[in-house]
Amino acid sequence: MSQTQRTAYARDVRRFLNGHYFDSDRDRRIRAFLHHLIEDNAEALTGTRDVAILTGPNVMGKSTLLYQVAYAVHRQHVGEGADTAVMARRTVTRTIGTREHQVHPTHTPVLLLSLEAATTVTKFNELVVEVLDYEKSVAKKVTALDLLLQHGVRLLIIDDLHQLILTEKLGRYALDHLKAVVTAVGEYGVTVIFAGANLSHHKVMDDPQVTGRAYELTVAPYAADTGQDAVAWQRFLKECGSLIAPHLPMASPGMLHNQLPGLILEGTHGRMQAVVNLVRRATVAAIEDGTWCVTEDHVRAVPAAKLTRDEYTGAARPAPAPEPLHPTVSVSHRERGGVG
Repeated sequence: MSQTQRTAYARDVRRFLNGHYFDSDRDRRIRAFLHHLIEDNAEALTGTRDVAILTGPNVMGKSTLLYQVAYAVHRQHVGEGADTAVMARRTVTRTIGTREHQVHPTHTPVLLLSLEAATTVTKFNELVVEVLDYEKSVAKKVTALDLLLQHGVRLLIIDDLHQLILTEKLGRYALDHLKAVVTAVGEYGVTVIFAGANLSHHKVMDDPQVTGRAYELTVAPYAADTGQDAVAWQRFLKECGSLIAPHLPMASPGMLHNQLPGLILEGTHGRMQAVVNLVRRATVAAIEDGTWCVTEDHVRAVPAAKLTRDEYTGAARPAPAPEPLHPTVSVSHRERGGVG
């Protein structure tokens, strides 16, 4: 391949990797738990329902994981196997101006809300009506609960819960309002998932009405402190390697998870966003320079994000040497593909 051809092919691979969800055993376990929770809440008798709280440090892939859950639940309710009776368009009478009108709320089985900074009761209600494509003024005429039920919401995801400032009165009012909404929709079998950064240390976790019926799920960075941690880390790299191997015909078995796990861990500190970014950039670089396999030079050439440098390694301390990891994940066969 000429340099021009490699550059064009690298662009195609980069586009593919940019749009690909890097799955993992960790994410699959969390998704399975959430799907079981959603089913249990939908099938349980009347009463309050359990909620889930997804938390962890910043840029660990929490929101990306929740989008996968949201997509799956949405497809379940509107896909080919969906119940047409449930999907039937609802007719609601609303007063617009001085007249009553029959309107048909759009079927919205999943609603994902990202709280704004210093969220208040008014801001939350306006967020609900805006996401459902209404004018803000509707928030003064219809309650958030009525809108959620009229649109057939079955899963409500409230992200960025850490934006609530509970040291202020309006923030405490907003939390009380959220708890009331969660309790009310739970009576109809709706599941609520809260998500946010570092919620374990947030005052919202001190409220027994929140934690009393909540499951806390923590998304932590990958590490190699124990043998179990090392295996989980290398299994994730193995899965990443299987994804990029068809595009790198010179890649050897275990290219990432057996040859480079310590170096990748040093440069990313196990943060999902940093790992995915490194794998993408290193793969593209390996195609562009014609080596067709990811090497130490490719890994070292990817700059670390500022959060990685400052929060995890400390700006005043030199980065630690990569911890040697012995191959613990075997590859039964080599998958070849891509271009030569």
